[in-house]
Amino acid sequence: MRFPLIPAFLFSLLIAACLAAGAWMTEGSLLKAYRGILESRFDIALDRVAEGATHAASLGVGLESQEATLGAALRRERALDADILGMAVQDAQGRRLYGDGLLPDPAPPGTLGQNLLDDLGLPAGRILLRYDPRALEAPSAEIRQDMRRHALPVVAGAALLGLLAALALRAGRDGRGRLRLPLALALILGGGLFLMDHQALRIIDRTLNPLIETKVESIGNGARSLIDKALALGIPLDQLQGVPDYFESLRRHYPELERIGLKSPSGDAAAPAGGLLLPIPAGGPAKAVLEVVPDNRHAAAQIHGLLLDTAFLGLVALLIGFEMLSLLTQTSVFRKSSDASGVRATGPLPAEQVRGVLFVFMMAEELNRPFLPTLTVDLLPAGVAHAPLLVSLPIVVFMAIVALGQIPMALWSEHLGRRRGLMLGAAVAGIGYGLCAFADSYSGLLLARALSALGFTLVFTSAQGYVVDQADPAARTAGLAVFIRAILTAALCAPPLGGFLAEHFGGGTAFLAASGLCLAALCLARVMMSAARPSDRPRTAWLAPDALRETWRIPGMRSLLLGCAVPAKLILTALCFFLVPLILSNEGHSLSSIGRVQMIYPLMMVLCVPLFAHWGETPGHDVRPRKIILGGLIAGLAVVPVLFWPGLGAIMVFLFLLGLGQALSITPQSSMMATYAHHGQGRHSAQVLGLFRLVERGGSAAGPALAGAALGLAGPAATLALFGLLTTGGALLYGYGQWRSVSNVSGSLS
Repeated sequence: MRFPLIPAFLFSLLIAACLAAGAWMTEGSLLKAYRGILESRFDIALDRVAEGATHAASLGVGLESQEATLGAALRRERALDADILGMAVQDAQGRRLYGDGLLPDPAPPGTLGQNLLDDLGLPAGRILLRYDPRALEAPSAEIRQDMRRHALPVVAGAALLGLLAALALRAGRDGRGRLRLPLALALILGGGLFLMDHQALRIIDRTLNPLIETKVESIGNGARSLIDKALALGIPLDQLQGVPDYFESLRRHYPELERIGLKSPSGDAAAPAGGLLLPIPAGGPAKAVLEVVPDNRHAAAQIHGLLLDTAFLGLVALLIGFEMLSLLTQTSVFRKSSDASGVRATGPLPAEQVRGVLFVFMMAEELNRPFLPTLTVDLLPAGVAHAPLLVSLPIVVFMAIVALGQIPMALWSEHLGRRRGLMLGAAVAGIGYGLCAFADSYSGLLLARALSALGFTLVFTSAQGYVVDQADPAARTAGLAVFIRAILTAALCAPPLGGFLAEHFGGGTAFLAASGLCLAALCLARVMMSAARPSDRPRTAWLAPDALRETWRIPGMRSLLLGCAVPAKLILTALCFFLVPLILSNEGHSLSSIGRVQMIYPLMMVLCVPLFAHWGETPGHDVRPRKIILGGLIAGLAVVPVLFWPGLGAIMVFLFLLGLGQALSITPQSSMMATYAHHGQGRHSAQVLGLFRLVERGGSAAGPALAGAALGLAGPAATLALFGLLTTGGALLYGYGQWRSVSNVSGSLS
């Protein structure tokens, strides 16, 4: 039996969509890099003019009185760069004082500017610069044309290969066909992304490197004009003061500049490789030569960063492709095609029905991980008190609503029906994310996040209930494993996409994408999930306070919750979701790189949870407490590298160790909770699981608030140490409780 035609066609479209998305993101990265280098070239002119104006203002000379000197500086900068159309000076109130060239008032969009400060640090005015838009438009159009001309045959060829591979593979009863399809997807996607990376490298060599050389030439021309001015005033070249220090300051300020210095003129002197020799003075017999050499390593760093972005986006596309392929195999079209081919159709398990829906929806929330703290900082009023705590509140409000809404939303979704509850929750969350996109105030963002949390809680509890409602315990256990994998895969895929969208198009666009994902999840739920009514299942009773108190008294429950489950959520939300993005943003890392870094934790969970699930287990010997203690110690001690060797590398090590520790402890924690849920007489499993989720989610809500308060009072290092101590101490206390329990049992038996 061959792979059905309709799913094979959709499979090829999936490959084409992933590669097209990779090409589009690569094109966006190229355009952003080009624009950044181009505008940094004009920033040099702004820096030189602003330096002289600020120095004069510090001596008490106002901008109105600097028209002769500052106007001459504007004319000099325009003469040095033909792409500068006009420059102008504004006062502190934004009124145009004087200028040179073509710069309309008001300034058109795209005009660059730099503020001028007086000696007290107060705004004194602003320098404006308008450059020729053709300097950006023509190369940008060339980049787009080259990238699309190369990407089109790659995407079409990959789609054709995917179609042929799907039709050629045989789906046997042993499931080998299902293994071959993901392998074919990986090979085709990987080959397509490699070809696109190669084209991106060629475009970079053709566009970015010449632009960097032009920028370095502009730096050299500016330095030469100052030396020419000193020579025109009659100062001998060998008596110029401060020239080496000035050159060193230029080299430190502009990373693209490898070397700049004065040399004696020589008729046979050749320019260094990639460098320039500028005669001094410019219009007469050369008295000296200014040697300017660009730093090729800076261009290599630009290439490395771009290709790293593309590689991570390709990995994300690959993972999304696997999930979409899994979703595709569960569609009614696929099953009908299988029936027509003579294969016995068995309906998908409930967990498989809800997996794709949950994956798409969870990506909506995970998109904001890299940029939400910095977006909140931008919305805070200037000089507000307790700023770190306020920055944490959008995360705290979301987590608190999710924690408090677990039990009531679970019961409501049972009353509505799981599918209806999930669809309603996706609609509410989509509206909330849409409001986040247009929030222009801190309070508006908080309200939008609260609405998103309500929808998120209803979706989560409905999806979980859809799996737990199954009567077969084995199917329920396997379904929960599928449920968790969908969440972790979404956490792995979404942060780099969210960081990329926020960096290139703004946080509002990323929130709109999240709203669109909610709409897609709603439609998938309508198609994929069965519409079982509440009457088809026994109703769950409301949990009485006495029942929760009885559950709380189960031996070992409190130590596991307070010693391990709560600290695990505290350190995850406080550091991974709140503090790490803030630290990396303050260190100057891009949102795309923050998103890539945040992939480390879920990647460790995805890889290590199955590996550690049965590690060390032997019949008759319960090693779950030891695994929980060891995992907590690893997670708590993960903050040590950041404390002693702060930087990006240390944060990556921290996330690696945190993921390793929590992957080791999460499965035995869940297993022990299941044991407590079925232990003793008169205790319903829903009571134990409800209490566990409530306390665990409460830790998720408290983590960012505690981190925000500690950050404002003691700084990042003390905050990291606090959460490391909480996690390590909790694991040790749980271990002490386990040792006491074993000792008491041994004593009673003797």
